Amino acid sequence: MGDVLEVLPPGWRQDRMLLGDRHRWDTVDVLGDDDALVLLIGGPDRPSVLGRGDAAKVDRLVADAGLGPARWMSVPRGSQPQASTLAGLGLVPFSTWDWLSTDVVPPTVAGEDAVHALDRDRDADAIRACLAEANPGTSADPAGPDELGWWGVHVDGVLGGVVGVSERGGPGDACSWHVHGLGVRPRLRGTGTGTALTAAAVRAGLRSGAAWVSLGMYAENDGARRIYRRLGFRTDAELTSFSPPGTQRPPA
Repeated sequence: MGDVLEVLPPGWRQDRMLLGDRHRWDTVDVLGDDDALVLLIGGPDRPSVLGRGDAAKVDRLVADAGLGPARWMSVPRGSQPQASTLAGLGLVPFSTWDWLSTDVVPPTVAGEDAVHALDRDRDADAIRACLAEANPGTSADPAGPDELGWWGVHVDGVLGGVVGVSERGGPGDACSWHVHGLGVRPRLRGTGTGTALTAAAVRAGLRSGAAWVSLGMYAENDGARRIYRRLGFRTDAELTSFSPPGTQRPPA
């Protein structure tokens, strides 16, 4: 399909989350207007559903769409889809999370000098071993599509923390970077390692010309939120997600 921006209501055409993700979508059906938007990603047959805007209006758009089973659904926090709607979609509550972004180079933070770039091929097994202990629920992987780079901190010859970034869209032909796979082994938590890794990734992205750097975080993680705000992130979207029963990880 062409650029999804051509069929979005005008009020959503500068939304960073939609700009960032649009190149990952092969087929999108668009419902709604400037007040409330629902995207059926992958088309109406077993779609991934993304809702933005007024929560009550999003609920009505989803209910009125008459959808069958879905792969995933993320809607504005405060949405209350009816039990019959969720049953038809084959989905159950999964998580509450926020999407954040920044276009401001962060201040240098303590420990950032220990962060170094990793080789996505040579260091892949070490990255995965670190994530298995530090962030086992992540969908990020150094061999994933659109990966741009990974960074890490070694302690006694072992990766104690890692973070990766993938390429996303931006305004026009520009790109953005999306931070994922941030993980710090338990023995290093509270040392500022996660802050240093995030700051290094954001700095690299903005210096490379990315229009902004984004990330997602679970809403209940107040400690991470304080760190991200200190690094200059703003909250662009607050979401609740629903998944098929038994799902362990969000989609990549």
